[in-house]
Amino acid sequence: MAIQVTLLSVRPGAAHHASLEAVSQDYLQRCGKTLPSTPRVFRNEKMLLDFVGDEKRAGAAFFWIADLGGKSLDSIAFAERIREARDNGIRRLMLAIGPADGWSDEARKIADLRISLGAMTLPHELAWLVLSEQIYRASTILQGHPYHLGH
Repeated sequence: MAIQVTLLSVRPGAAHHASLEAVSQDYLQRCGKTLPSTPRVFRNEKMLLDFVGDEKRAGAAFFWIADLGGKSLDSIAFAERIREARDNGIRRLMLAIGPADGWSDEARKIADLRISLGAMTLPHELAWLVLSEQIYRASTILQGHPYHLGH
């Protein structure tokens, strides 16, 4: 059975760049049945954490956050973490980009994994695009597709 990925973000306003959003959505749609992925945006961290709490209470769910102090994973290690979660019965994976001023201590405590997208701080929309592409890349790695090798 596939693991369902939800890419979460905290964006208080409606500010977004339509072309980046379209590219991100395209990557998520390409994941298909291998790693079905959907986006979800929240106005604040509390709303996002309430959603995560509900999902975790429903069972078989992990919550990973993009965090500057998180673990640095290459694409293959990222895909392997997803494979391990899936193979160990996790059915929902929530990957989240936090508020502009960073994650609260509460969010860091409940996260099952903190990952770093690199040492540089990225705008939310660029982090969203990077994670969207990495989710797609993970789906191709899990399928043994050559996309990862050629890029």
